[in-house]
Amino acid sequence: MLVSQPCIKQTLTAFTVIFFLAGCATPPQPTVRLNSAAHQLSLEQQDHWLIKGKLGFKSPKEANQSANFRWQQTQQQYQLNMTSTFGTSLLNMQGDEENVTLIADDETYQDSDPSHLIWRVTGWQIPVEKLRFWIKGQHQQSDQVITSEQGWVSQLQPVCNNCENWLINYDNYKLVDGIWLPHKVMLYNSINNSQLLIRVNAWDLHE
Repeated sequence: MLVSQPCIKQTLTAFTVIFFLAGCATPPQPTVRLNSAAHQLSLEQQDHWLIKGKLGFKSPKEANQSANFRWQQTQQQYQLNMTSTFGTSLLNMQGDEENVTLIADDETYQDSDPSHLIWRVTGWQIPVEKLRFWIKGQHQQSDQVITSEQGWVSQLQPVCNNCENWLINYDNYKLVDGIWLPHKVMLYNSINNSQLLIRVNAWDLHE
């Protein structure tokens, strides 16, 4: 494992823009009534997908930062690419449930913990292991959830090892190939008072 630190943190800060989600207006809620259990089953069955959008990270210790992202999930395997608002590559990350490889600033890093690895390289708190479930609005049986009147999850308090400190709020659900999926996900980490804001521009369930 390489131990030299890249300049990715400085690059992210250099490309800081107005925090793109802070002032977004909330769209009207769709008039729909879902069976929550059936909806969760549909989400569980979606393990091949591709999403594109923007990430925003906000922390008391660092300036607001943002990046474009592309996440492709194929069962347990995933690939995450992040670029600056000007299209410059920031990092490429790929892995599965056992190992992960991250490339940034022509340096290659490997680890068994993707969340720790991306934090070490970028300073961002991103719960990579669970995000493939949370990004869909999918919860586990032990989680504490608030369900909207439409039948989808509007807030999720995970109950699992190393994830109790996260609180996830969902908004802007849209119908994608017959499944209602969130397009705005806001994650709050109570340990360091940081926020990860995700705006999904496009879902593709056929990848």
